[in-house]
Amino acid sequence: WSRRMATNGGERIVITPDDLHADPYFLDPFPVWERLRHEQPLFHDTIDDRWLLTRYDDVAAVFRDHETYATTPYERIFTDVIGPTMVQMDGPDHDVRRAIVAPALVGRQLEEHYLGLVDRVVDGLFARLPADGPVDLMGGVTAPLPLKVVATILGLPESEDAYLHGIADRIIAALAGEEPARSIGIAAHAAFSERIDGLIERREAEPGTDLISAIAQGRSEDGQRLSRAEIASFISLLMVAGGETTDRAIATFWWVLLHHPDVLAALRADPTLIDAAVSEFMRRDGVVVYEDRELRRDVAWHGTTIPAGAIVRVSITSANNDETVFADPRRFDIARPDLRLGKERRAGGRADGVASHLGFGLGKHFCIGYQLARAEIVSATRAFLERLPDVHVPPGMEPDLRIRWFHRHLDRLVVVRGPGPS
Repeated sequence: WSRRMATNGGERIVITPDDLHADPYFLDPFPVWERLRHEQPLFHDTIDDRWLLTRYDDVAAVFRDHETYATTPYERIFTDVIGPTMVQMDGPDHDVRRAIVAPALVGRQLEEHYLGLVDRVVDGLFARLPADGPVDLMGGVTAPLPLKVVATILGLPESEDAYLHGIADRIIAALAGEEPARSIGIAAHAAFSERIDGLIERREAEPGTDLISAIAQGRSEDGQRLSRAEIASFISLLMVAGGETTDRAIATFWWVLLHHPDVLAALRADPTLIDAAVSEFMRRDGVVVYEDRELRRDVAWHGTTIPAGAIVRVSITSANNDETVFADPRRFDIARPDLRLGKERRAGGRADGVASHLGFGLGKHFCIGYQLARAEIVSATRAFLERLPDVHVPPGMEPDLRIRWFHRHLDRLVVVRGPGPS
């Protein structure tokens, strides 16, 4: 760390903004977060000009208070590229759009129409893996899986996943706001919208069981519906937000399991434990590191007033590793008594010594696709356990797990069959 301060008892280490932008932090941020939680729970990152909160209760409080903490930063990122979406809305506009879209992605409709499709896509990907030699799990399974699922549930041919990947990659590159990537991404979304406009029109007239039909037919309580442009924007958001994070979550989850052979053996013996393991992974590691909110008014945190218009950055992964909430937080424990295991709840939070992880957020911006993402992780992991019963990462092929922008994930995951070196 960059700075030491003299105290009555000697010296103490003080985190500086440079520490949050250095390679050691990107590789292992947990010691920095622990020190911040204890000594600097509100930290001004003057390099990014963000006010960082790292404690569980502080992060949960920000997520719950949408009247004070606005999602305006995402308006600046998304609107020019894919148009307005619910991710950047906080008031009635958000509530109406979520009410229209959510029923198609949660509960009975998801179970009846889409879960079987997820299993089918997973089976097809594992069937195409090589029978011997190195197996590229990211290239062969985790990267294509989410967008093959999206293509299938939209009612498109599964082979359209390559086209959707191309669109999603261009949009993601555009979100950084730099040219020429920005203009290329805007054009890609416009072309995609034009391509599916006719499909949306047909589903409006003759609905099926696909996701486009469900959204096109969806209505709010007062009868509002999404326009075709809004449906196209939501699908682009689903591809960008759901595809990339789910891919990275599955690969990182498997890497964690390979490093915990006792847990891996338990899951092989009893696959019903996968759900609990997913919850513990989302708590301990997850993928999304930060979210940003803009202040609508002056707010005081830990003795410091932050002015309206400033950006508060919450560290989700730090909050999920808060030792005042989760005992020995870096221990991977699928029977953890202080974590709410299994299906997540939008209300979340903690009570009576048990807390929800914050990996899918909390409150009104709780991840709308969380059940689909969880279904993909569980289905793919079940196939991983069955189809690859004894694999290891060969020497020299260890992946690089680090923070990259707002995510913490691997750069690759290659395995070979057979026991690893003793």
